[in-house]
Amino acid sequence: MTDNYPNPFNPSTTISFAIPKSGSTKLTIYNIRGQKVIELVNKQFTPGYYNAVWNGRDSNNRGVSSGIYFAKLEHDNNVKVQKMVLMK
Repeated sequence: MTDNYPNPFNPSTTISFAIPKSGSTKLTIYNIRGQKVIELVNKQFTPGYYNAVWNGRDSNNRGVSSGIYFAKLEHDNNVKVQKMVLMK
């Protein structure tokens, strides 16, 4: 996973990631307390480069507050975490 852009962001940010081999991939956003905000991606991917956009909303489509968030990418027993800052 590369850096998200823009960062800090308002109202949305793009999270780029590379998949080296086919497999199940999950991209989840968490708040500073470790609570799940939204699951952006949860599906099978073939090798390649991908983007996911987070619009600063939770799984109930409510806008979240300014602060620090974490994007967690899980693929093939590997986990990567990226820190993001939402500024309103």
